Amino acid sequence: MRKIIIITLLLSFTQILFSQTRSTIIIKDANIISMKDEKLSGLKSILIKDGKIVQIDDYAKIKKTKTAYIIDAKGKYLMPGLADMHVHLPASSKIDTLLLTNLAAGITHVRVMNNEEAQLQTKARLVKDAGIASPKMHYSFLVTKDMKYTAKQFDSLVKDVKQKGYDFIKLFSIADEDAFTNLMTSANKNKIMVCGHFPSAVSIDKVINSGFKSIEHLGGYDKLKDSTQLSAVIKLSKEKGMYNCPTLDYDVMAAYQRFPDDYKNRLVFSFAPKKLLDAWESEYKKGVEENGGADKILEFKNKYNPVFKNKLSIIKKLADANCNLLMGSDPGSPFQMAGFNVYEEMLLWSKAGISNYQILRAATIIPAQFFGQDRNWGSIEIGKDGDVIILEKNPLENILNIGTVETTICNGKVYKNKEILNKL
Repeated sequence: MRKIIIITLLLSFTQILFSQTRSTIIIKDANIISMKDEKLSGLKSILIKDGKIVQIDDYAKIKKTKTAYIIDAKGKYLMPGLADMHVHLPASSKIDTLLLTNLAAGITHVRVMNNEEAQLQTKARLVKDAGIASPKMHYSFLVTKDMKYTAKQFDSLVKDVKQKGYDFIKLFSIADEDAFTNLMTSANKNKIMVCGHFPSAVSIDKVINSGFKSIEHLGGYDKLKDSTQLSAVIKLSKEKGMYNCPTLDYDVMAAYQRFPDDYKNRLVFSFAPKKLLDAWESEYKKGVEENGGADKILEFKNKYNPVFKNKLSIIKKLADANCNLLMGSDPGSPFQMAGFNVYEEMLLWSKAGISNYQILRAATIIPAQFFGQDRNWGSIEIGKDGDVIILEKNPLENILNIGTVETTICNGKVYKNKEILNKL
């Protein structure tokens, strides 16, 4: 009980310390990465008022007030906040910490792909207490294979899901092709998105043609052995506007692709507190032993390696075809730090040969398009949300520079990366 009280007090303290609510914010003389194109602006300043960008101009022309909070960003880089499009919330006692680490990493939008905690309880708590430090959250309802529903039953379910306030449906598993057809018919009729795991009982062509919004983990694509067939499916994916969220870092850590020592070179080692690294180390070693020891893990790693290389190849082909790609980190394994794990995912995409601009689009404007909200966020433009990040170095030049986020602005609040991390 004492530990719970201390954690609660610490979280209350961090809300006060890290979230400086400002009705008017001026970011002065930044190099702006607007994400409208690959061009980098000259030194410009932006005015954010009540959470919205209202002016982008030379600093001398920015409308100033006595109460304006001015951030000098000369020599630094400004871009839209990032979106992590595949996140599972932990148990309720750990949710606030996850929200903080996401903000520290520059994440201003989170797509929740179901979790242990009842999502609507989290949503209600965040709405009730505006003082809680949090990115903007997008919540899902989970459909599983035990829901072998008729079209009428799914119709009733989908209406209830919408009424309760879920943003979309995540397909975890499906009973059979008929159930999938019934689900998609009802979802399309009631205008709610369905995305998630690839339903193995259904052909990939049918899934793409059904209105299914995004496929997670490259499901379906990774089972196509014929290159001609893969090319045809990728072409169809582009034509139908299918979104794909690869979550490659899940494969890396779950399949021990950085065993035995390479995991220590992960970017998260630069950000995670020592107590968390120590806990991960213990959990990681325990996992190795439980799975038969080092020799068995190496055998498993080597067996999975061709599968992973195939996934790298698939994501490159999707990118080359200008398909819709979503940045999702799927954290949960040891050495996957919520928020910062997006950086690891970005590095893997870069390893696959995807350009830095495409990588950043998958974490900004493409997620906004996915939700049909690209008029509101995803790029730096007048009238859009002022959810932005300030970086010390340019990630368009080197994707590693995404790790230099120093300030996150979300919902009119200013968060300092180092202040959050020093208190975790």
